[in-house]
Amino acid sequence: MDYSIWINNEKIPVSEDVYRVYWKGERKERYFSEGDIHNHVFSYDALDTEDINGADIFSNIQDVPIDEQVILNLETQQLYNAIEKLPPKDYMIIYSLYFRRTSLRKLSEEMGLALSTLHYRHHAILKRLKRYMTAEGYSSRMP
Repeated sequence: MDYSIWINNEKIPVSEDVYRVYWKGERKERYFSEGDIHNHVFSYDALDTEDINGADIFSNIQDVPIDEQVILNLETQQLYNAIEKLPPKDYMIIYSLYFRRTSLRKLSEEMGLALSTLHYRHHAILKRLKRYMTAEGYSSRMP
């Protein structure tokens, strides 16, 4: 039997030992990739392009200029102030979705609401938060 492997779109004849070692390594690599997918592990290398290194997209907080950090902290505080102004039911929706990281579907089951109703309320709460923050002089960087 002839053994060969493909390297750079070229079929290379190899011995049986080389063939088995090569495919054993390929299978091991696939096994670890499947484990990463199952465990929801994401590699920054997946974001690599010819122009950018994927890991460079996520910069260290120390790389952010101090004035940007101050603005971010002020905006965060304004958001917390706006959340505290919400009625208790709306507060619990925001708290569950963003702080407990509960999904809309699970929260709708917990609250006994239709998913579409909860989705509508969530959207309305976000609009209300934006109004509260605008009233406090918040200038959103996003539309």
